[in-house]
Amino acid sequence: MTSVKLALRNVKKSIRDYTIYFLTLTFGVCVFYIFNALESQSTMMKVTKNQALLFKELSAIMDTASVFVSIILGFLIVYANRFLIRRRKKELGIYMILGMRKGEISRILIMETVFVGVFSLIAGLALGAVAAQGMALLTANLMQSTITDFSFRISTDSALETIAYFALIFLLVLIFNTLTLSRQKLIDLLYANRKNERFEPPRLSRSVAVFLIAVGCLAYAYWSMLSKGAQSLLDNNTIPVATLLGIAGSFLFFYSMSGFIIKVVQQSKRFYLKNLNMFVLRQLSSKFNTTFVSITMVCLLLFISISTLSSGMALSNSITEKLRKHAPFDATLSILAKTDKNGHPLDPYPGVNIVNAFKQNGVQLDALAKNYLTVRYHTIDKSVKLTVVNNGVTETASLNSYLLTLSDYNKILALQGLAPITLNSGEYAVNSAISNATYRSAINEYMTHADTIAVEGATLRTGPQKFYTHTLEDSQNEDYRLTFVVPDGMTADLPVFRDVLHVIYPEQTPQYEEQFLSGAAKLHFGPTIDVGAQTRVSVSQYSNSATTLIAYLAVYLGIIFLITSAAVLAIRQLSETSDNIQRYGLLRKLGAEEKMINKSLFAQISIYFGAPLLLALAHTTVGIFFISHLVETFNATSILGSSLVTAAVLLTIYGGYFLATYLGSKGILKRDYSMRAYAE
Repeated sequence: MTSVKLALRNVKKSIRDYTIYFLTLTFGVCVFYIFNALESQSTMMKVTKNQALLFKELSAIMDTASVFVSIILGFLIVYANRFLIRRRKKELGIYMILGMRKGEISRILIMETVFVGVFSLIAGLALGAVAAQGMALLTANLMQSTITDFSFRISTDSALETIAYFALIFLLVLIFNTLTLSRQKLIDLLYANRKNERFEPPRLSRSVAVFLIAVGCLAYAYWSMLSKGAQSLLDNNTIPVATLLGIAGSFLFFYSMSGFIIKVVQQSKRFYLKNLNMFVLRQLSSKFNTTFVSITMVCLLLFISISTLSSGMALSNSITEKLRKHAPFDATLSILAKTDKNGHPLDPYPGVNIVNAFKQNGVQLDALAKNYLTVRYHTIDKSVKLTVVNNGVTETASLNSYLLTLSDYNKILALQGLAPITLNSGEYAVNSAISNATYRSAINEYMTHADTIAVEGATLRTGPQKFYTHTLEDSQNEDYRLTFVVPDGMTADLPVFRDVLHVIYPEQTPQYEEQFLSGAAKLHFGPTIDVGAQTRVSVSQYSNSATTLIAYLAVYLGIIFLITSAAVLAIRQLSETSDNIQRYGLLRKLGAEEKMINKSLFAQISIYFGAPLLLALAHTTVGIFFISHLVETFNATSILGSSLVTAAVLLTIYGGYFLATYLGSKGILKRDYSMRAYAE
């Protein structure tokens, strides 16, 4: 039989053993391809020059991150390959007894690695190519771009880059396999399966003490992060101390489990002696005793993965939400008096007719806009004093206020598809689009005892139920002003503050954007009058770049860390199952049914996968509350909204590895027991 045929036969025969290896390679190739094909996705979209530059920046950062990711995946694949070599030592020893030289065996291993590598590359690239189409739609939504030519496309550059990186990783695996085989003696290969680690459970008193210390470390770390919140950023010691205590607490927690958990469960003899619970607990205690370091690292990797995934997706949602919040219209034009360095108008603003001004310059708004609206703001001699608490420090902030008639306000709402508001006789309403959490809280407090205002000799009152948070114009920066909405007819004799035009294009194309901006550039009303234009595209370009880069990088690394942590657990469990064949065989000889053994195996793997995940989720819950408070403070949406998407990704990848591990372990027990029974 030729080496090629033997290698192919070995791969087919050991397909279940290769499941985790194949799964890790496929997931790695898929994610690697998707995030390196981002720039090619721009060919489907109508992008501006700034958006094209953003894609180039994003591609450059992904290239740099991919070097780091390839190193992680390289070590992971070598680690996974160790399991395959370890499991097949006896088989390799038999090859040597049959007269094969180590060089021939190495050649077979090389071919097997090549076959599995090629299969996983093809599967990963195919899966990545399909998933990249969905990523293109998400990217277009994030960038506020229009898909103009959606079709199935493969990024040749990204595919070649992926193949090159993974070819280097496979080369590393080949070198590792050759070195491993060259150092092995025949006796070690034949009797590798009979070498077991000696396990002595730690004393109960020490386990209880370590467990209590672990709980104390974690409790203090959680308390310091939750109680101080954003203030901890100003405290140079809080975050580092909490981080170190969290790591130490996690380490001690898993270290104590090997002796603590079994002693606690033994107190309930009815449960401990039921079915194979005694065997399961002894197995778990042995695992935690010998692998608590790797389990701690997996727990921390899961924490980082879930946190970065949640943060990245929350930032992505924040970009879309911020754009919707800050740019409800396709374009906004504002005309007002220029001010001096103290903010005072150089000359009184007389007010202008924006529609006529466009017409006089040869621009017909009816042809440019599907819908448009002009509104006028008036000044009022009143500023609102707010009590703002920033990081425990109480400050007084003064917000300017301006008047808008009820009919103009409702027209703005109607253009956004929102319901109108009503005012009773002698009432006014307050509108503020400030999203800063501290200011919003201060405004809510102000509205509980809001002052009356005097307009044209009339006194108007309001209350908390008359506070609205609608965005009234496109703006790159948050508008720290209050708009007082008053009944019609009360502003005719008041000074004009500014005139505003809101535009909705017939469709989202660069053509209408250019026409609007060129028309706005023709408007001139004198040296003391300022004309400013903002569009949804300009707001998007202003706010998206840095946040988009961070969001993509966080999601990329989060998925890689998730794959790494799940793969490490899976490989460790498969190794443990392979090493404990004799123990399961003894259970069968004692009369344990196959169903009972499978149930005990499922319980072991569930706890082995679940323990680090549950502690990681506890860490993440604290981290999410902390980060959520921060992103809300910095005008971002809540991070809790991305939890469902993160849970779906976690279920797909982590759950996939869990299922593959269980099926692989069950297959190992069944095949190896059958082979040994036949041999006997």
